[in-house]
Amino acid sequence: MKILYLGDIVGENTIAVLKNNLESIKKEYGINIVLANAENVTGGLGLSEKHYKELKTIGIQGMSMGNHTYSKSEIKDYINDATICRPANLNTEYGKDVLYIKYNDKRIAIVNMLGRVYSNTPLDCPFKTMERLLKDIKADKIIVDFHGDATSEKKAFMYEFAGRVDAIIGTHTHVQTADEEVYKNTCYITDIGMNGPYDSVIGDDIETILRRFKTGVYEKSSVAKSEYYRINGVILDLDTVNKITRLNLKVRV
Repeated sequence: MKILYLGDIVGENTIAVLKNNLESIKKEYGINIVLANAENVTGGLGLSEKHYKELKTIGIQGMSMGNHTYSKSEIKDYINDATICRPANLNTEYGKDVLYIKYNDKRIAIVNMLGRVYSNTPLDCPFKTMERLLKDIKADKIIVDFHGDATSEKKAFMYEFAGRVDAIIGTHTHVQTADEEVYKNTCYITDIGMNGPYDSVIGDDIETILRRFKTGVYEKSSVAKSEYYRINGVILDLDTVNKITRLNLKVRV
């Protein structure tokens, strides 16, 4: 079973880019399931129902989120019925702790976790939360999207749960790391990168971010416009022996 897990999708224009490229990627790599982190789709912050439905239409079967899960308040109206898992260590009655996806006779569990290092959000401990969830998860394969800033926190999480889940993939920094590995048959990478404008500062307009850094004055950023887009993610080949391969493409709009 081959799963393409796409990194943070930044901006609604990226949906069209993925639509134009997903089928060829699936064919080239023999992909069976497409998953994605979707917390930055709508205007770079959150996920509207309209864009959720568009992602489903282009073939993304399941989505995980992050610190911007509720940046678009309308998500509260549809998240309970959507194929979305929100961070399991976030205290809210909205959304699922675990998202289950079926492929043939296999059941895949997807868990989303938020890192606490550098976070200002009140969160439960991701380690204790995962321990609690594992007592009840009934699945053939388990994938964790760990959405956080600190490499050390993600790596520590990997060592704690290696051998008990099939993949731990990092998201949030929008920069793909080159540390993919398989440890105790658990696939790991610190960050799978982003899907969005290539000429940008992690998806945002360059000039706006430069002014922020040079002046220290906050101004609202917007998703960058670019002639080229990056498609980042990983291919998880989950079988008796699990494998992980990075996907890093530069495509023209």
